[in-house]
Amino acid sequence: MRAIVACLIAVGACSWGVPGVAAGPSDTLSVEDCAALARHRAPAVVAADLARQAAVFESAAVARNRRPELAFVGRALVAPKGFYDPVITNLGEYETKLVLDYAVLDGGLRARARARGALDLEQARLEAAVQGRDVGLQAADLAIQILRLGEVEEAHRQSLDWIGRLSLLMRGAVRAGARSTTDSVRIALERATGETALETTLSARRTAEIDLAALLGISPDSIAVRAPDFPIRPPAAEDSIRILSTAPRQPEVALARIEEERGRLDLVEARRTLAPTVDLSLDAGLSGADLTSTVPEDLRATDPDATFADRLRRDLGASASINLRAPIISAGAGQRARGKRITLEAARVRSAAALAGQEKTALEIMVRWRYASRRLEAARLASAGAEKNLLRLKSLYTGGAVQLLDLLDGRRVDQEARQALAEAREESRSAQFRAEDRP
Repeated sequence: MRAIVACLIAVGACSWGVPGVAAGPSDTLSVEDCAALARHRAPAVVAADLARQAAVFESAAVARNRRPELAFVGRALVAPKGFYDPVITNLGEYETKLVLDYAVLDGGLRARARARGALDLEQARLEAAVQGRDVGLQAADLAIQILRLGEVEEAHRQSLDWIGRLSLLMRGAVRAGARSTTDSVRIALERATGETALETTLSARRTAEIDLAALLGISPDSIAVRAPDFPIRPPAAEDSIRILSTAPRQPEVALARIEEERGRLDLVEARRTLAPTVDLSLDAGLSGADLTSTVPEDLRATDPDATFADRLRRDLGASASINLRAPIISAGAGQRARGKRITLEAARVRSAAALAGQEKTALEIMVRWRYASRRLEAARLASAGAEKNLLRLKSLYTGGAVQLLDLLDGRRVDQEARQALAEAREESRSAQFRAEDRP
């Protein structure tokens, strides 16, 4: 009877093997495709780009503040006889003019406004770049996670198939009296555990697909991810040099320098509080008094035949004015300037810290890549060893040298090794992508 069981197990042994990572279904998007698509279609990226476009118009508007301002001015006051003092009201006054205002001297106010507009535009561009970079990395991580969960799912399915075949063989052995019913129960429990693990993996994969679909702006049902186009490799010496050199070019560093430049503008403005200003105003139009009649009495006294048109010709004219303002004392100007100087120093410290932080991030990327590469190599060796161990246990179990518990334990070790290999591959892909994608 033992020979019969051994024969049956030998027939099913080929299905107990642990093949390599199987390819997924028909894939349509690589990891790089997911990152690129997210950087164009993710809601956060679209919003950041719209903010950048708005900043373009704002900056363009401020850049034109050198031009004079033209405005229409109209005013009318009616005061009939007997109301107010006629010396003050002149029986009413009116004016209808086109006024041209131009700031001859403004203490650098317009120049600083243009500089701030340019800084706002650059900040919006950099924030859009940060958003696009981070969203792309998030999409890549989700795509790589989906690949890992696909590998784990395939391992679970193969494990369940292995357990199913073993269960069929065990039922035959139990009926033949070669095995006890306890072994059959143990296999059933092992199958239940495997099914639970598979459902957990399917749930995690579906969640990752939904998250990725939200970034890409497509239906979760159409998500299909394939392996990245780049081969997995360990970092080289030139990778370290390149990644470390990217630290000063990161948008976070530029954003910190923008804040530093804003601090300089604020300090200059605080110091120019007492700067003189000169405004030139030119106007042309109509201006006159006495709105209680169409032809004022003084005009009729000089010309009894005067008409409303004569009045308009008399009221027609132009003028020019120059306004000079030279502040002598501005309360709190000194304290305000000292406060802005301290704020600028704080911005400089944050700028230096931003550069140091990006250098630290670059080093962490390299450390993570090296660690992930070593972990992947160790996981490959462990998976190969677990597979060999399972093959050996199958042979020993067939010969009756080990118990069912030993065989099931070997299968669990092999399953865990395959999951560890999938996790190590995920970590290696993610670390390498972040290193190679760094601008």
